[in-house]
Amino acid sequence: MKKPQLDHPKYSSFTELRLWFVEQALPVWHRYGIDREHGGFFERLNTNFVPSSEPRRARVVARQIYWFAAGEALGWNGPVENLIDHGLQFLRDHLVTSDGYVYASCNASGDLIDSRKHLYDAAFVLIALAKLAQRGQGASDIEKIACLIAVQLNPHRLGGYIDEISPGLQCANPHMHLFEAFLAWASVSDINHDFWCQRASSLGNLALENLILSESGLIPEHFDKTWLPLRQRGIYRIEPGHQFEWSWLLTRWAALVSDSAAAATAAAAALRMSNLAETYGVDLNRNVVIESITDKLQSSKYVARLWQQTERLKAWHIQALLDPASAASVYRNMALKSLLSFLSGPAPGLWFDEMNPSGTFASKPVKASSGYHIACAIEVLYDCFVST
Repeated sequence: MKKPQLDHPKYSSFTELRLWFVEQALPVWHRYGIDREHGGFFERLNTNFVPSSEPRRARVVARQIYWFAAGEALGWNGPVENLIDHGLQFLRDHLVTSDGYVYASCNASGDLIDSRKHLYDAAFVLIALAKLAQRGQGASDIEKIACLIAVQLNPHRLGGYIDEISPGLQCANPHMHLFEAFLAWASVSDINHDFWCQRASSLGNLALENLILSESGLIPEHFDKTWLPLRQRGIYRIEPGHQFEWSWLLTRWAALVSDSAAAATAAAAALRMSNLAETYGVDLNRNVVIESITDKLQSSKYVARLWQQTERLKAWHIQALLDPASAASVYRNMALKSLLSFLSGPAPGLWFDEMNPSGTFASKPVKASSGYHIACAIEVLYDCFVST
């Protein structure tokens, strides 16, 4: 695995971000975020580090496995191997079957709450497994499980997959994360490289041909069962954070795909998405990505969430690497400043998940699920992401 350069003399904010991660956040979540009695991880901590008793979702268990594995690559010397085993054991015992089915959620004791197979949960289990395969140890056995999960997905006749959790409705978000998962595996797999590339390309082409609105260049959240976009209250709901995320993924796919025409189309679509999201989905007064806009490029929800800031950072960082002379580096630095403000948190090692339209942070329990977004953004900055 490629080792990151852990100090950036020219970019002190990069170092500030990494040190917060390894010196504050990871120790806190190691101490308070592990359910040592029942297994798995707690979904939230309050500002006094008291964990919640919520159901355990496969997606969050997988994200926490990823979070601790990322810490290892970024210089944390905690018991990463034990934490990975702890998370994997909970998944194996309760949420992932030996033949590759991923269930949505269970209670702390492992009793299933939602036995439906949600694409979103399968995607994050695949992403976590790719991260573990990148570490090298047991990669072949890990990939066997990943392949089983991939082949158990139910293909949609018009592209993408059918989600048991939303029958008759096609959602862009879980497909975006499956795209991410397939790209991650395509980057670490030698034996099954074509298997993963084909799946990544099927979703890349789905985005270019069906998901991106021709009139705006953006991807709405919801579609009908024939992949026609669905209006809600007369509008298409568009999340700027997801536009940045799709942009980052399409840019990565453009570097992977062998079809030069598809690569050029994907790269152009990705840059356009980032520019549109920056222009219409960022509140300049607060320097934050907001919750949603309409297909008419009008703001519709002004709340800002932490994860959206990480996606802005990733999208502009990859564009800054491609074109250092462009405005991308300026936008990246603005995004980094915004993210650091969310990480000021109610206590060391915690973060604010939500900013109110007024610019104040909401006082709410801290979501473990946001940690994945933070870790991924730091990895992208330090060039040790799974695609390198």
